[in-house]
Amino acid sequence: MIVTGASRGIGADLARRISECGGGVVAVARSADAVTELAGSLPGPSAAVAGDVADPDVATAAVAAAEELGGLWGLVNNAGINPHYQPAVETTLAQWDEVLSVNLLGAVSFSRAVGAKLVEADRGGRIVNLGSIAGLTGLPNIAAYNASKAALDALTRTMAVELGPADILVNSVAPGTIATEMVDELMEANPALKERLVAKTPIGRVGVTSEASWPILFLLTDAASFITGQTLVIDGGRLAAG
Repeated sequence: MIVTGASRGIGADLARRISECGGGVVAVARSADAVTELAGSLPGPSAAVAGDVADPDVATAAVAAAEELGGLWGLVNNAGINPHYQPAVETTLAQWDEVLSVNLLGAVSFSRAVGAKLVEADRGGRIVNLGSIAGLTGLPNIAAYNASKAALDALTRTMAVELGPADILVNSVAPGTIATEMVDELMEANPALKERLVAKTPIGRVGVTSEASWPILFLLTDAASFITGQTLVIDGGRLAAG
């Protein structure tokens, strides 16, 4: 299983859980040191691929590494960034390009490479995209991030229809506020933000990484063999609260 953005947060937690369940993991991240350390700490077969997810050569390298581990079964497009916090009209086109390049085009690059290889192998497979409730709402000051996650949901539905005949299931998950390094950095830069987000969540707290990685793991198993084209929301009830 290829997991992008695997050096920290949800990606690292998911990589460990897949490995603990006996699956081979190809961990992908920009930091060579971090992703190599993560891969080396896993109990099962693993490989590390360092590079920008929007680079097609990185996707090709990850697919080759997965085949060397014993075969490609699927992909989790987890890599994502959210470095800008400002109104849409103040977000430059360069900033939009920065976010979309990783969050959307990175997932497209990997999905193309993995999807084509899975069709060729004719054994079925799984692709899970990491969306966000930000793609289902109008959260202010992160327009590029919101748009990238909404686009991932659209990509999920389209690829589910296109790849379904090959028994390749494509789904997305939409976490709410999960305590990852990226979220912590955003909260530190905007102290009032965490209080507002928690206040809107019926459960009354921020989620932890395992609460996102377990549902992803479910979608990778045979227990989810009739689920495709769906977005699974993991948000402590925040969307339901309106």
